[in-house]
Amino acid sequence: MLQHNLRAWAVVAVTLGAILSASPALGQFPGHGGGGGGGKHGDGAKQREDDTSERAFTAPRALAVLTPHGGEYLATKANHYEVVYMPLATRIYLYDSKLKPLSARDVRAQMILQLPGDAAPRRIPFQYAAMPPGAAEQDYVAAAIDLRSLQEKETTITLEFSGLPDSRRPTASFTPCYAHFSTRPYVARVLLTAADRDGLARQPICPVARVPLGSRGPVVKLYIGDYPLYVSGEDCIRAVKDAPEKYLPQPPTPLANR
Repeated sequence: MLQHNLRAWAVVAVTLGAILSASPALGQFPGHGGGGGGGKHGDGAKQREDDTSERAFTAPRALAVLTPHGGEYLATKANHYEVVYMPLATRIYLYDSKLKPLSARDVRAQMILQLPGDAAPRRIPFQYAAMPPGAAEQDYVAAAIDLRSLQEKETTITLEFSGLPDSRRPTASFTPCYAHFSTRPYVARVLLTAADRDGLARQPICPVARVPLGSRGPVVKLYIGDYPLYVSGEDCIRAVKDAPEKYLPQPPTPLANR
């Protein structure tokens, strides 16, 4: 047992070494997320600037990279914002200019969009979602909004931010174009980061190939809904997509009455 545990920890250490060594390169390629389908955010996106707002821009699609939560990056000079469009909610995660995660505790944001059938655009505020003490996952702001009516439609969305961690320019505004196929799918491949240290320690074995993580090459991180899952290679992704429920935590089986 001791030998097995040592081997498992060795694999985790090697994997984390690879993560940490690769992380600085991510700051050089701030692009759209790979997990969400690489929609049309930034393609001809309109930008707006006022006296207190920093010019907002999106990176060229040619520099697309995986993002930590399967969303898409928007950026100012000081910060990056990962916008994760989900069917019934939208989340925004905050990063600095080098893609280091930041707390979204003081960020205030709202989404302005026109839904089919509405006479006027909606203004949807985002609420802060704190993580429980000791959690490795990053906090975020979220807005409850059903985007399913936008299926196969393109809609202009305005995202307005205030309370950003930049005393000189605490506001920003983006007007990307939302496309339904950029909504994060039920199973999404996302970026593996140093924050996955605890997750890798808890799950050292690939549930698909039944081998130690890292033994077949780089570890792949997926989200099944909101549940993170680590697999041993890209060939495992199809198995998870074909039967995602199989890889979700199963509730304990109740004991039969005696």
